[in-house]
Amino acid sequence: MRGGRRLALGAAALALAWSAPAGAYVRYLTDVGKPFFWAQSTVPITAYPDGFTQTSMTQAQLEGAVTAAAATWSAPGQACTYLTLMPAFGTGEGPPAANDGHSTVLFHSTVWCHVQADGTCPGGVEYDASALAVTTDTANTMTGQIYDSDVEVNSLIYPWADVVQDPQLVADMDLQNALTHELGHLIGLDHTCWDPLTSTTPSRPVDNLGNPVPDCSNPSPDVEATTMFPSADAGDIQKRDLAPDDQNGLCEIYNVDDPPPQPGTEAFGGCVRCATGGPFAPGALAFWVALAALIGLRRRARGTTPR
Repeated sequence: MRGGRRLALGAAALALAWSAPAGAYVRYLTDVGKPFFWAQSTVPITAYPDGFTQTSMTQAQLEGAVTAAAATWSAPGQACTYLTLMPAFGTGEGPPAANDGHSTVLFHSTVWCHVQADGTCPGGVEYDASALAVTTDTANTMTGQIYDSDVEVNSLIYPWADVVQDPQLVADMDLQNALTHELGHLIGLDHTCWDPLTSTTPSRPVDNLGNPVPDCSNPSPDVEATTMFPSADAGDIQKRDLAPDDQNGLCEIYNVDDPPPQPGTEAFGGCVRCATGGPFAPGALAFWVALAALIGLRRRARGTTPR
């Protein structure tokens, strides 16, 4: 499962590929077509390094990966935006991923599932083993306002490293690379391609310019180069930095010249739903395995109460 490139790209010769226009991005939409967004300038995120038990990374490297991934989507490093993802670090393995208004980065080293409060998997159902990570956003159906987002990292199956600081570990997955992708989901961005076999939407989504997104099986080089393309190779660090498409999504949704309303003035109403930005799959897998990594988890509903 390490090394090599995506086997399906050669096998999908019959699929028609087309390039997305420069600066194109895809947003999560509610059931009534409202795009996801945070109605605040600062989004606190608590990561729980104690859940990570691998020896391939020090705690300083792990915290550095979280901090750098958050900074990639934030002011002041991105001068076009007012948005700031503000990471902090807690102790213990962290709370279950839930709509509790507490956005988290969690590491699963003993089970790979939507862990319950007692540490077990609901009904024994686990996430797909091919998934590197899963992010779940909970948002207001009527407005698209995000209330909560949780990133879950598969440290049970995949070895993780900082392959820049430790290039000898290039056969491992780069944590900062994966977290940068996942935090793109946290701010409301969807993948830059579509799998017609596993998508829960009845028709091909469109990007911000109204153009249909390409198939994940046969993307153009520009689409494959985006941070929000849902696959990565071992040792890949390309997604640590935003491509023009990703940066344009950040700059337009959270533009520095159009800050959010003051707290208490946001529009509320309707029930909530969630979108799962994943799984983020390793590109070194054969095509059919990469497809399996997307099955059933692209949009996972989570029980919530009206708000």
